[in-house]
Amino acid sequence: MSLGFCGAVVPLWATQAAAPPASCAVITHGATHDSAHGVTYEDVNVRTPDGTSGLTAGKMTFSGTTADAAHDQADAASLLLMSAITGHHNAACSDWLEQQGKAASATLKAGGTYDITWNNAVLTHGSGRVMSSTAHFKVEGSTSAHTSAATLALSGLSFQNISNEALLPSSADAAFSLPASELPSLMSAIGGKSATAPAVHVTISSFDAARDTVHLKGNGTATLTGNVAATSAGGHLEISNLEALIEKARTAKQMKLAAGLVLARLVSHAQNDANVWNATWEGGVLTVNGFPLPIH
Repeated sequence: MSLGFCGAVVPLWATQAAAPPASCAVITHGATHDSAHGVTYEDVNVRTPDGTSGLTAGKMTFSGTTADAAHDQADAASLLLMSAITGHHNAACSDWLEQQGKAASATLKAGGTYDITWNNAVLTHGSGRVMSSTAHFKVEGSTSAHTSAATLALSGLSFQNISNEALLPSSADAAFSLPASELPSLMSAIGGKSATAPAVHVTISSFDAARDTVHLKGNGTATLTGNVAATSAGGHLEISNLEALIEKARTAKQMKLAAGLVLARLVSHAQNDANVWNATWEGGVLTVNGFPLPIH
């Protein structure tokens, strides 16, 4: 299961009055509460046709469009959240999501705003499970700027049957901007044919992830494709309590990672209580101050 945070969770919205093809996903809801600008669902359930991946949420709130369009938008948002976190790609979803992305791009260029919250979400892929007490995404369009400003926050994260669970964050949030015109291809890539998606250029003003006493912060730029392995990023990275992270890696028997973090510590700059680097991510390799970390 992939937690490619930046390359996966950016575009969680869509517009277009058409349900996803049955060969893409099966989506059901419990009680439905419509409003003038959105919809609230109890008990959302999304699953792939083969049942290998899925999303359930106790409650989902979607706002930012007319009541008539909100149902399809909300379904597309949940489908993209599932695909982003599980790393599941289904070519049958590609065309539908690209159509949704074109309408979303137009809405953002006209100054629209989308606000989406999932409560008590559980994402599954095979036997692996990722749980989040709250996932919140908001994106604000502009009639004058070429980019849209977005925020994403995941809280109460926990994991079951996921590799290196002890190294994954219990909370994460980010603030970033991206061109609205580049959304359709990325949305198509997240749910479908990720390898062929053009790049989407994102500026990350802040990124923050934490687990226990370990705290990671960063900012910079990223080129997203919908595929974690084909995503690249670069910028400033700092980790508070690096010693605890090294110990977590050793406990998880990730000795290459532990050794890499020890060496990275030697080339880091000290700033207050944190170790600081200039970092890049490319081809699945994290490089800090010119030193590649063996994180796999």
